[in-house]
Parts: sequence; C-alpha cells; structure tokens
Amino acid sequence: MQIIGHLVKDGGSETWQTTRIGDDHLQLAVVLRPRGLEEAERRLTVQNQPWSPDDLVAQHGVRSDDYDALTTWLTAHGLRLSGKSPFIIWLEGSFDAAAQTFATRFEYRLGEGRRLYRLTSEPEAPDWALPLVVAIVGLENVASLKPNYRLPSRSDQLANSGQGFFPQDLITAYQLPSRVNGTGQTIGLLEFSNGYSVSDVNAFWASMNIAPPSLDFVSVDGTPNDGGVNSYDMEATLDVEWAGAMAPGVHLVVYEASSGTSDQSFGLSMLKSLDYATHDTVFHPSVLSISYGDGETRFPTAEMRAWDTAMATAALVGITTMVASGDEGAYGLKEPGRLICHVDAPANCPHAVAAGGTHLVLAEDGLIQEETGWTDTNHNGASGGGISQVFAVPSYQTEIVLPVKSGYQVGRGVPDLSANADPDTGYCVFFQGAPTVVGGTSAASPLWAAILARLNQARSIAGKGAIGYLHPSLYPLGATAAFRSITVGNNNYNGVVGYVCTPGWNPVTGWGSPNVSAFIAALT
Repeated sequence: MQIIGHLVKDGGSETWQTTRIGDDHLQLAVVLRPRGLEEAERRLTVQNQPWSPDDLVAQHGVRSDDYDALTTWLTAHGLRLSGKSPFIIWLEGSFDAAAQTFATRFEYRLGEGRRLYRLTSEPEAPDWALPLVVAIVGLENVASLKPNYRLPSRSDQLANSGQGFFPQDLITAYQLPSRVNGTGQTIGLLEFSNGYSVSDVNAFWASMNIAPPSLDFVSVDGTPNDGGVNSYDMEATLDVEWAGAMAPGVHLVVYEASSGTSDQSFGLSMLKSLDYATHDTVFHPSVLSISYGDGETRFPTAEMRAWDTAMATAALVGITTMVASGDEGAYGLKEPGRLICHVDAPANCPHAVAAGGTHLVLAEDGLIQEETGWTDTNHNGASGGGISQVFAVPSYQTEIVLPVKSGYQVGRGVPDLSANADPDTGYCVFFQGAPTVVGGTSAASPLWAAILARLNQARSIAGKGAIGYLHPSLYPLGATAAFRSITVGNNNYNGVVGYVCTPGWNPVTGWGSPNVSAFIAALT
C-alpha cells in the first residue's frame, strides 16, 4: 500500500526526466511511529519530569520484532543500514535500490545550480509496515528552507538613536527576572549552511557588557562553519548573539547541517539535526531554536510529519523546540506562489513552539509604550501565522477560537506566542566587524529560547525537570499576566488578506508577548 504524503509540488514549467543525472548515491531516513505517544505526553505533564531516553524507548519505542521485520524489508533490494536512532532507521544506497524497495520511480532535472530529484508516485510499503512508519525522508531534494530575518527599511522608530534594541532594553521591557540567567542549561541553535564569526559574537557581547557565554560548534553532516563571511550568515550571528545575551549563563551549541543547496535533501538535514540534538550525550540541550521556514505547501506532508515526530520525541526527553513563524505574514511564501494563505513550516508542527512577531516601542522609563502585531506598513514583512492545512487541531488548542477562512479547513493555529520582530523596531547585532540592525521572527525564536532556558533553570532549582512539551502548560496561561495580549495589527501581506490581532489568542501573535517573571513563576 502507498504511504501518502511524499510527493513535492513544483509550480514551474521545467522538464523532468527519468534518466538519472549525477551520482547514484542516496541517503534516507525511515521515521518510526512511537507507541502510545499521547500517554507518554500525559505522564510527562503530570510528573513534571522528562522521560529518560532508555525508559522512553522501552515503553514507547518500536518492538524489536517489528524493527527486525522493517530492516529486513528495507534492505532486501540493496539499501544498506547506515545508522540507528531510537525512532529512525537510517539508510543509504542507489536510486534504483530505493525505487525497487518502495515500488516507485525517481525523476531528475538540473536547477538552482544542482541536481534535483523527486518521486513520480507515492512510495509503497507492506500492509503490516504502514502503522509503524510515519514517513521516509530523503526521497526528494526540491524543497528547502530559508532564514526568517529582515533588515530595517526605516529608522525613525529604531531604539538607541537608530542602533536598535540592546539586550537590556528587552530584559526590562519583558521583565526577565535577575535570579535566573540560564545557568546549567544548553540551547541548541539549528543552522543550515549558515556560519558565524567568533570575533563578531564576542565583540557584540563585550559591547553590551555581557561575559561571553560558553559556545560550541557541532557539524551534524560535515557542513563547516564558514566564519560568517557571507551575507546570509546574518542568521546564525543573530541567533548566537541574542540567545547568549538574553540568557548569559547558558551554554550555546550551534548544530550545523546542509541547507539543501547541495545534493542533500533539506528535509533530511532538518531531521538529522533534530535527531542529533535530541540524542546529544555531550551537551544535552534542553531548548532548540530554528529560525528557518517556508510555506507548508513547499514541502511534502510526510516530511513535515517526520519533523513533528522528531520534535515530539525530543519534548518527551525534556527538549523544547522553538521555531520562527515566518516573515511573510499570512501569505507565508519566500518566493512567488499562489496568492492564498500559507502557514510556515516547520512552525506548523504541533510540537514546535511557534514564535510570531510584534512591533515594539518603549517609553522613556524602558517599559512598553506600545506593542502591536507586526503589520506590513512598508513592504518589509509581517508576522507569519494562520491555520495549518496539514496538521489537525492539537488537543491544547481545542478550547480556543481558531478563525477559519472560507475555503480552508480548521487545523493547528500558528503562532503560539510572540516577541518583537519588526525590523523597523529591530535588534542591534555585530556582523562582519560592525554593528547593524536586523529583525524578523528569527529574532523572536532565540529570544524565547533564552526565556525557556531561564525557565528550565528555575525548574531545576525547584526540583523539577526541564519543561519539554510546553504546550499543555502554556495554553492555560494565555489569558493570565504571563502574557501581554496584542490587540492591534494584522498580517496581511503581498495582497493576501490575513488575520487580525484580537484579545486572547490570534493567528498574528498567538497569546502575545511575555511578562517573563510571571511566566516563569507560573511554570516553576
């Protein structure tokens, strides 16, 4: 039977061919379905302690006889086992071996400076295997993610005489408590062909009188740190500088993988990074941050479900995954496409904590004078958000109103929460030897990762484990003092009419921006 959801859309008119182009080597990941996932999540919430990896696998992993049957099937036509994770079977081999294994065919073309490949039909699996398999990742390399950052287009509302917000500005505005600073916690920053300069990040922290946090670099697949020499390296630089500034006691780890601009599937890069960080026995992150995305129609649905499964298993062992909700408002696409609403992936994943964007102006005393939803006023972006057409309404959103437009179906609402992201009220960063200003939900995600590191430190002091699966605890706080409800603004963009900010949860800013002291107190 077919495993639905592996075909990728390609709106162009380019001609594909079934004759292979390029080398004959393919990497794949078969993502396995945890047994009793909801039961495992309930226990995590009730006991305030994450699962140990061994207990999670023993009670909710694939049974050994099923695993053996899967590997026998998967290797019968020449694919080889290349690795093993608790919920993933890693494979490699030829395109022909993959086509025979999954009873499908590949097609190829040259484009974007590389060889592209995808399936002509859905992969097939034996009937008995279907309940065990979430997705097969790596069967296409067409889809890719883009960073979610933007530069300001005007300077009249930039803080500090046009220099942008400094860390202390947002520590004051969002009321971060001084009693915790992230000590004992590790934030993993997932970056894709995006490097940083150690001298840049140290110069930033020094200019802000912040002792340099501990910083390590891990290449998941051999992709190097390019040293921040390219313009797009603004992303990793922003992530490192601001995650460290907002939680200076934290240990930062950059997990680097290919962006999909090489032959490797981007979907596989994302999965490798999530899996590596989840099972990292050296640095043990408790929070991950992802500042990349694109509209969910750009990716095979099975690929997104695979990412969500990886985030779900990470949450069970005490790792929360923050994801930027996107900078293209309700339109949601990085490149030209249909003028309809699109939610960003992987922010659409139900186990991702999606961070939307606001426009923040502070008063003379440093407190918030005005905070509205990041609205497109000058063709320079808007807060990503909307209603997923891939994922159903998760249990934690069943009690909120999800505004569904005519012609769309109800689904997971994005974002969950927000923070300043408008580049015109942007953040100061130090990049390629000089200070500059940047914004986007790429800034909101590492900021929230730092908040969660502080929360996990407070929970540790109180004898509790890392929060992990945040959503069931987050949503009951939505209408409390832990959040500042954002009631002005919208995320119309590129001619697509989006959503409006309303009291309570909305698809522009989620529950709003944080009062971090109240947020941490409520969850400790």
